[in-house]
Amino acid sequence: MYRSPLDLVRIFLSLFQDLPPMSRSLYLPGAVLLIGYPLLSVLLGPDHNGQAFATAFLAALAVRIGMGFEGMVRRMLTRYSATQSVVFALIFACAPLAVLAMVDDPLWCQRMQSMFYVVIAGVFLQDVLNGRSTTAASFWPDEEMRAHLPNLTKMMVVYNFTFLLLNETMIRLVEPSQWLLFWAVLPVIGHMVLRAMVLTVINLDDGQAV
Repeated sequence: MYRSPLDLVRIFLSLFQDLPPMSRSLYLPGAVLLIGYPLLSVLLGPDHNGQAFATAFLAALAVRIGMGFEGMVRRMLTRYSATQSVVFALIFACAPLAVLAMVDDPLWCQRMQSMFYVVIAGVFLQDVLNGRSTTAASFWPDEEMRAHLPNLTKMMVVYNFTFLLLNETMIRLVEPSQWLLFWAVLPVIGHMVLRAMVLTVINLDDGQAV
């Protein structure tokens, strides 16, 4: 068992070393956004920067949702019927796109990312309060992960609320055009942090079992 918080911090930071190659798909939505926004800004003119921002973000978000749609349906199938899973997934995927299609305000785009973290954190928090780990099991279905699911559920609450705070901080500190760069690299940052946190949970559980 680890004896002090410093041990946990040291383990967490060490897990960022020698990261395996990440899928190129993590970069695709950000590339769409970073290429689309300047092009639309030129095409629409300086008086329509908000529209250019929202349109480029809508396209990038659609790419991100499309890439993750199959996995979202697969996770929902662990809790709902096939019909319910498809319907819920379509609502979850289409609702933010429909909202953004009707606005041209960058702040709506930025807050949409925050809303995502609120929803996901809420789902995991409900599992924690009900003593379940159903949602975590849909993310980590392997048999060897079953013993870690309760702590992974709690970890996901912390993870999502942390990134909610990070996103809201970036909204307040930087210009919308600079926030685009943050959003573009967010999947990569999230992947690295999530992997480190998962391995930290596994190491903690294994250490306590000794």
